[in-house]
Amino acid sequence: MFYKNILETVPIYMYGFLSLFSGVVIYNSLLYISFNTCYTALPIIWFATQDSEYTKQLLAYRPRFYKIGLNDAHFNKWVFTRWVFYAYWQASLIMFLAFYTLEAFSPNYHGMNGGMFVAGNFVFAALVIVANMKVLISSF
Repeated sequence: MFYKNILETVPIYMYGFLSLFSGVVIYNSLLYISFNTCYTALPIIWFATQDSEYTKQLLAYRPRFYKIGLNDAHFNKWVFTRWVFYAYWQASLIMFLAFYTLEAFSPNYHGMNGGMFVAGNFVFAALVIVANMKVLISSF
């Protein structure tokens, strides 16, 4: 959850620097609100409910399988720091690639090149794809 929320908010702060803190938001408000509820929550809910490495009977009779949770093997300070770094790095890469490539070459609705709307929608779509692919890759 921290990863995908950091991934979503870092481009907003970076666009603040690019727009000299003009107050313009990079994403459409409806897209921004629906990021957690529609675009990224459903794959995580599906993964959490369908993932079962062991049967319930086996887990009831073998408590040693819970050792990794008690020892914080998969969630500790190092893992958390690594996920935060991944979110900042990937969001920064998406943001700057989109704005330095699409800003000058992509036509908008009126046929004019560039624009914040085109690049902002591309950044949002790329963030949704990256967040969902990260869940898919992490599930294997």
